[in-house]
Amino acid sequence: MKLWTTLSPTNEDKRWQLLSRYLTDAGVANEFVPWSGPNEAVQDLSLLSGFDHVRISSRFGPQILQHIKVQPSWITLLGVVDGMVKRDSAKGPAWWPHCALYESFGRLLLNLGADLDTRGSVLIAGAGGTARVAIAAFFKAGFRNFLLTNFNADEAEQSIKEVNAKFFGLSLQWVPMEKIVLLPGESSVLVNCTPSVEENALLVELSYMNFLRRPGFLFDISRSSKPSVLVQEANDAGVTVIAGSRIAAHADVLWAKLAFNAELKLAEYLKDFEATLS
Repeated sequence: MKLWTTLSPTNEDKRWQLLSRYLTDAGVANEFVPWSGPNEAVQDLSLLSGFDHVRISSRFGPQILQHIKVQPSWITLLGVVDGMVKRDSAKGPAWWPHCALYESFGRLLLNLGADLDTRGSVLIAGAGGTARVAIAAFFKAGFRNFLLTNFNADEAEQSIKEVNAKFFGLSLQWVPMEKIVLLPGESSVLVNCTPSVEENALLVELSYMNFLRRPGFLFDISRSSKPSVLVQEANDAGVTVIAGSRIAAHADVLWAKLAFNAELKLAEYLKDFEATLS
């Protein structure tokens, strides 16, 4: 029996129970156990010793990664982890990190293929771990020019500094929120890594989409069942929307393969995933 849990500031137990049920149906003896420990990033990984697998939110990932001594070079490059698997080593059990969200972006971009115009820039809204994962995935897909906008200029400046230092040949520039409407129409993709809530004034500025080449793409990380003003405007403007539910469901299916070696059917899982959100 594989025991697993999640470390996240938000409660997504219904999502994880759904994934656990799909794993069981795929022949994997597992149990999702809601985390009952500290409600912040765990500094002592021994607190997780009773689990075989752990999913981690992008907010906690960078801090937890600092405590994982052995990790693949690409995870070190990303600076983000959204899950880890316990493995046996010469010194005893050790955690091995993964980033299923990065893999999810990669598969989606691969499927879109020639529909993506890599000559245009990618505008990223947000400056946290998810934003860095998106930048890395689009960079691997062939994009070289990136713009970043965010409420917190200091956070954005630090993220830009870290990304530019790690990715040779990548250009990442800061765009203040009030300057979004002045951008030329040279972006091929908008990636929203900020909350899709009514209080998010940034979404209103982005919804004009004057910066986006048509038809263009919107990747919206938010998994809200109610379309934001940004998604509504994108649909009205003929922009192709890749919803957060699709990105997250794809990540769950990939995680099932990475952590449990289980093959789940994405279309079926996505349908139930969206039903769970609503």
